[in-house]
Amino acid sequence: MDPWDIMKSSQIACVLEVSSFKPGNVHRYRDFSDIKYHHFLTSGIAFGDVIYKAAQDSKNIGKYIKMAVIQSRRWSPSNANLGIIMLHVPIAMGAGNIDNFDSSKLRKEMIRLSKNTTVEDSLNVYDAISIAMPNLNPPKRGPDVKEEDAKKRLIEENMTLYHVFKISSEWDNISKEWTEGFKISFEGYELLKNYYLEERDINWAITKTYIHLLSKYPDTLIARKNNLEISKEVSKIAMEIRNNGYKKEDIEKFDSYLSKDGNRLNPGTTADIVAASLMIFLLDRIDSKDTILW
Repeated sequence: MDPWDIMKSSQIACVLEVSSFKPGNVHRYRDFSDIKYHHFLTSGIAFGDVIYKAAQDSKNIGKYIKMAVIQSRRWSPSNANLGIIMLHVPIAMGAGNIDNFDSSKLRKEMIRLSKNTTVEDSLNVYDAISIAMPNLNPPKRGPDVKEEDAKKRLIEENMTLYHVFKISSEWDNISKEWTEGFKISFEGYELLKNYYLEERDINWAITKTYIHLLSKYPDTLIARKNNLEISKEVSKIAMEIRNNGYKKEDIEKFDSYLSKDGNRLNPGTTADIVAASLMIFLLDRIDSKDTILW
């Protein structure tokens, strides 16, 4: 696929994702104290050049993740799009290896890329995490990025990026995406297609997709900030909203509940995965040579 289309799909996905109303997250009408709406916009656009380069390569995936984070941090004072970058880079590289959009071929390419990572990729991603400076709890297993000997352990234990994500997939859904074939990202892509055809409104389709995914997959950022039971309770509420037909008053009430304690109940991992689903959806739309969005 055309690297320019791949780059633009990533950038537009970032802008659409943060602009849409997703309960508990930053959007066009809400900032957090430590990160604001415009930070996500500037960051999402800023790493587009890296996506363009990655779409023309079939290796060094960790290098491109690191490069994207560097560009993101130049335009945002805090960690805006680390999770999205972790997903958009393999999508970009996978799309760059196929002639035309085909979801099954794209997914196979992404799986191949993830399983053929190297220790060098791990080292670059550890650098990327350090640069992004996310609020991380110490990992339950594996080298801790905050420890001085973390990269030394990666080399000594011959840990490829796939192996690193295999460990962290126990508590992080983005890592699990890498090791389980990007299952939720592609599920979200199918949901977006259906909700968009139903609504003819991309913002509302994004909101519905977000709640739908959250209802099925407890958000691991919430679990890390609180515990798994609270994350499951949030998913239960999302399921009730879904079963009740996505009523606006239910969604607004849900947003108030998630926002009552700062951003401790922020389903940020789900938002990142929706951004991945959006990129796949946009690649499909632009490749069909149809009007991209009504």
